[in-house]
Amino acid sequence: MLSKQIDEGCLWSHSGNAAGQWHGLVDHLTSVAARAAKFGDAFGAAALGWWLGLLHDLGKGAEAWQQGLIARGLDGGRVGIDHKAAGTRFAVERVGLWRLAMAIHGHHGGLENPAQLHAFLTSSERDRLAEGQAVRRLSKHIAELRQPTPPPWPNWARDDPEAGEMLLRMLFSALVDADHLDTAAHFSGVERGPTKAPVGMAELLDRFERERARLLAEREPASIDELRARVYADSVRAAACSPGFFRLEAPTGAGKTLAAGGFALHHAKRHGMRRVVFAVPFLSVTDQNAKVYRDLLDPDGTGEVVLEHHTAVNLDDRRRGERWQRLAAENWDAEFIVTTTVQLFESIHARTPTRMRKVHRLAGAVIVLDEVQAIPVHVLDPVLLALRQLVEHFGATVLLASATQPEFWHLPVLKGVAPTSIVADPSSLFAALRRVRFRWWKWPKPSLADVAVEAAKHCRALVVVNTTDHARAVLRVWKEARTGSAVIRHLSTRMCSRHRLDAIEEIRRLLAGDGDVLVVSTQLVEAGVDLDFPVVFRAYAPAESVLQAAGRCNREGHLGREGGLVVVFDPHEPGRPPSYEVPLHETRRRFGPAPGQAEPDDLAALAAYFTGLYATLGPEARGQAVIDARRQWDCPRVSELFRMISDESVPVLVDYTPIADSDARAKADRVVAELRRGRPVRPDQLRHLQPFLASLPRGFAERQRDARLVRLAGDLHIWTGHYDPHFGIDLTSEDQ
Repeated sequence: MLSKQIDEGCLWSHSGNAAGQWHGLVDHLTSVAARAAKFGDAFGAAALGWWLGLLHDLGKGAEAWQQGLIARGLDGGRVGIDHKAAGTRFAVERVGLWRLAMAIHGHHGGLENPAQLHAFLTSSERDRLAEGQAVRRLSKHIAELRQPTPPPWPNWARDDPEAGEMLLRMLFSALVDADHLDTAAHFSGVERGPTKAPVGMAELLDRFERERARLLAEREPASIDELRARVYADSVRAAACSPGFFRLEAPTGAGKTLAAGGFALHHAKRHGMRRVVFAVPFLSVTDQNAKVYRDLLDPDGTGEVVLEHHTAVNLDDRRRGERWQRLAAENWDAEFIVTTTVQLFESIHARTPTRMRKVHRLAGAVIVLDEVQAIPVHVLDPVLLALRQLVEHFGATVLLASATQPEFWHLPVLKGVAPTSIVADPSSLFAALRRVRFRWWKWPKPSLADVAVEAAKHCRALVVVNTTDHARAVLRVWKEARTGSAVIRHLSTRMCSRHRLDAIEEIRRLLAGDGDVLVVSTQLVEAGVDLDFPVVFRAYAPAESVLQAAGRCNREGHLGREGGLVVVFDPHEPGRPPSYEVPLHETRRRFGPAPGQAEPDDLAALAAYFTGLYATLGPEARGQAVIDARRQWDCPRVSELFRMISDESVPVLVDYTPIADSDARAKADRVVAELRRGRPVRPDQLRHLQPFLASLPRGFAERQRDARLVRLAGDLHIWTGHYDPHFGIDLTSEDQ
């Protein structure tokens, strides 16, 4: 029957769905074109998106491909015949899309570079006759193919190679998302595809304000409530300003999470923007902020408002009514998204369809970067360039929120950009909210044991150190000293993410009650983790880290005029991240107890510190190689170079069972069993492993394979040594 239909001029794009219906090629091409045009319209490129959608599967019109589909459609296999060349060539030679044709060429395998595109089109292996046949067949059904009219390019994309490359990325995202949605709609049998009706920014804003008022009314009053109200009012006023770059500079505890959310929603409603994307640096903060926004925007608990998207969230194991979350996570088709900066920026700089299909959703979005000081310096310039392009060419607004605002604005990549400061006089705000005093413990240098003993003199204290070995040393002293009634806890990447979240929740409960608690942590505690200690000890670190650690001290301002105590100590034992060397040099120059030096919360000194730091590092250390690759439209090179997280550590699966969720561990164990049997597992199954992954130095992991302490199941490292209930992965236990 199908052979007869082909003889009569019927062309197919996909084989039959569950109902036995085959997907017409003309219908697929025109539907994808319409979707891609709609997506592209958000950034003034509807015509370009339409042509890419129309041409992406043009090669499927060739007789050989059609016959292959029939043969494979009966046995479920792949056709195995190229179908991208015809559309790619037509886009270059007939429609004037030039390098934008890379989107068609890569819509299955990923974006490449102009040289690879040229080599592909000039290869002697290309079947020109089949390509021409596909065009002739489809021209009978699609009039635009007979007399194509080249679509206009935005002027800014023609004149600026880096901006043109970003246009390619956004159009590629629009194309692959449109293609996936239309294909999924065919195989699911749902005409419009897996989408849900938007709530609307007006309704989201009403919910936010209503629930915020209820939250404030029910919360125990604090001495700093008036200043928090001022920050929120400033944020709402600033939301009326035109889209662009904004700075929210306010000390820790000033209510930045609510203020940033209020700004984003007011701004989105005022300017007709499509969504809010809230990005934070660490998973522990993502979980915390997502809960805050779910409580405010989804008080009925429907689970259909705030999309939390990062690698530690299982979006595939939801109740039936929450299935939208898995589908929306693939392309960010939601109005309020909480994610990580790694997910956000590595997606922008990726090259594969799976990673990039959500990127076009950033057009017309309010993008909030919380704890912006945590952006790694080695990718700083490409991150800022991408943000500038999203603002200037794709209708986005960017809000940078932090208690330690970096001074980006003198960098060449942001030349001419003037951000709007939300807080009119941050210096007075910091002075009014100053809740700690600093003490410097530099000479003679204390040992870590000295610091542990000094901290244990307090009923509640937090010690923040620079390495996991130092954290273990402090923990060991406390355990051996049997520190009275105090509960001792540890936080570091030696613990899997679920273990850390359980520990943080327990620490919060102890602090909320009458319990004594001593905590030692690496710097992961500094980026927005809501803990409130009367005393914090911080090992010498870059100025912004010291100030962020101070934000865990007297956070709620309950300690009266004297405030909390932050002790900055310079440990006798060596050891710190290599990335600290230059920032520490600048910190020692500007901050400390000596005459002429400042405290870490001196905003003028902090601004001078950032300016000096970026000047010392220079463009190469800030990621210039990524920008150079983008200028050449070399997408594989960009993807290779842009890594927010260093490859110096490897993830390992550990033996940890959550306190209140043993079922989560059982799901992870089933996935491991499948891997050990050599069976393939789906991406959604692999997500069950994420909560139980910790980190080890790559060199150590390689050495331990021979000792059978770390072994591989498929591509997965598994820790078979001791996993300490306090410390996590134990590299020194005699049990090994």
